Amino acid sequence: MTRQAESLPKSWRDRVNTLGYISGGIESQASMLRQILGQLPCSGESTLIWKNLEGKEVSARCENLCRSQLSAAGLVVRREKEGQWEASEFAVKWLEAPEPEALAIHFHNNVKFIGELLNGIGVRTSQTDLLNLARDTYGLPWSSLDQVRRRTGWLRSLGMVELWGTQVVRTPAGEALLSKIELCSPEEAKGEVAVAEEVATVDSEAVRYLSDTPEMDQDALRGRRPLIGYIPRGTKSASRDSDESSLSASEAVRNLISLLGDGMTTEDFRNACAEQLGITHSSFQSTLHALRHMGLIEQVAFNVFAPTADAQWLTDVGNEQVLVAFLHSRYSFFGEILKVIDDPSTTSSLTTQAKERFGYAQASNGEIRLRLGFLQDAGLVERVDWQRFRVTGVGKAFAELLSLQKESVAAEAQVADPVPDQEDSPRSLIGDIVRDLQEYGKDGNESKAFEEAIARAFRFLGFHAEHLGGPGRTDVLAVAQLAPGDSYRVIIDAKSSGSGIVAESGVKFDALRDHKRKHKAEYALVIGPDFATRLKDWSVENGVVMLQVDDLVSALKRHALSPISLRDMRDVFSRPDAHRDEIAEQYAASERRSLLIGKILALALQEAVDNDPIASGFISVENIIYALRKEVTPRPTADSVRECLDFLSSPLVAALEENKGRYKLADSPHNAALRLRGIGASLVSESRDIAGE
Repeated sequence: MTRQAESLPKSWRDRVNTLGYISGGIESQASMLRQILGQLPCSGESTLIWKNLEGKEVSARCENLCRSQLSAAGLVVRREKEGQWEASEFAVKWLEAPEPEALAIHFHNNVKFIGELLNGIGVRTSQTDLLNLARDTYGLPWSSLDQVRRRTGWLRSLGMVELWGTQVVRTPAGEALLSKIELCSPEEAKGEVAVAEEVATVDSEAVRYLSDTPEMDQDALRGRRPLIGYIPRGTKSASRDSDESSLSASEAVRNLISLLGDGMTTEDFRNACAEQLGITHSSFQSTLHALRHMGLIEQVAFNVFAPTADAQWLTDVGNEQVLVAFLHSRYSFFGEILKVIDDPSTTSSLTTQAKERFGYAQASNGEIRLRLGFLQDAGLVERVDWQRFRVTGVGKAFAELLSLQKESVAAEAQVADPVPDQEDSPRSLIGDIVRDLQEYGKDGNESKAFEEAIARAFRFLGFHAEHLGGPGRTDVLAVAQLAPGDSYRVIIDAKSSGSGIVAESGVKFDALRDHKRKHKAEYALVIGPDFATRLKDWSVENGVVMLQVDDLVSALKRHALSPISLRDMRDVFSRPDAHRDEIAEQYAASERRSLLIGKILALALQEAVDNDPIASGFISVENIIYALRKEVTPRPTADSVRECLDFLSSPLVAALEENKGRYKLADSPHNAALRLRGIGASLVSESRDIAGE
């Protein structure tokens, strides 16, 4: 055996979870790998061709195969200058003497659960037994046999194991291998014993990226997007030997960007995602929406999308920490996780802390799990066991380089009222509604009370909402009373559930279509605590929005201070596949306008108290815009600033005075708030009279 071909072993937590698969047959893996490595280096656009043991020819785009299947295990690397893929130093040496044992040792040193799987084979051991061993004893987060089958497949191709019916059997070569490798103990794998702390060094590319990126202030951190959205984790393989696998978060994004190449039409991208990644057409729009907001793809022509300038670099293997830094600047409660999980924490506990300590009202287990996936790929957190995560030494060092949101800024602080509560203030009105939605939504015996709470919620959002119920009728009918051509109707089906999840049989799409037709409604909405996964997919296919109670509650709280219009609300109902992102985006835009008004008024107040005898409290539009550059993110446009100035200086508000394009404070911010509240009270009173309420 050629000893120089061996790679150095990594600690368990630094080994990757995923072992790649080469299409062409499970027992042909090693043979096909030799053929592929022999064709490198080559550009990502090149086509690699190989044959399996039966002589069948298989091919794939070099970029897709190397990036998705061969890079994680350290078999290939990408050469930055020429943009080519080349064999790693180990692979080059292994090709000179392609002995099975050397490759098996390399896999063991770089990939979790290789030698441990081999050691776990006993009498009458099935692949299901090995999956249970991986999950229960070594804490690996696998829900299918795919990763076990990949490992046994590679070991079969290397002559280390054989498959006798459903039983996995270790060969003499496998026995010999066990004597030459060091196995990880279950206690170390699950983090139950202390291990030597390695030097915590943040990747140099990440350090350089963060040093070149402006620091974010607290307003910018609170203004980050709440929802990443849908990132499909599956891969579709033509081989019958490979199940759909669960990719890591970074791998999934890398696959999508790689597949998009230099750009393609929406239709071509949709078809490619379906054919190569198994993404259904109904899920594609959600995926496209997520990638656009993630800032990794952009529209470059009519109906044509391409990766952004930095997308390939951000998603390259080895740049996972850079990707985390990039995503932290765009999404709420991202890097903050590294400060929260000093002690091992579950996803559910992190979701609770996100809401209670950081005011991230839209936090969900799915969103937190996705963030943890990116952090885990970057080596910043590690899984302790099946449920719990903890921060690594590198994660602690990485967190010190980030601008982090302060914990004291909670949801209640964000909706603080500048003047004392009144009986009919928005905050007092939504208190009862929120309580009833949360209580009755999870009580299967209080369906009527839940329906009535939903009707009140939609009245608060500005709709004329009626609680109907009964056979052949929708639970709630919400009407946007606008001018002809702008008005619309929404039928709402209320689904409470004692288990907290509405089952697949709980929603009748045929009945919803009948209700839409009967009530002449444009949109259909189902509201419940949460929904079965397949139900969410079916809702997109049927054009029905599935709205979780927590999302409705979050919208109500945001609406109390920064309401969006009924016309903007219509955009939400027209997006069954991405309504969460749509409503979050609409409210974020409204909140930015409110924030900008507050910043301008605070600036005018500061100028007034400075007692500058030359300026006399006046400040020019240009100076206002300049002063706000570092106060508001994203940077406000000149038009948006002028709109706010026109509003604040109007006779109805009378907060500012304008003179020759310059502005000064004309009244206290407190009085301006009271004046606006009085106008609001008058509007509510008159609208109630017209509606007969």
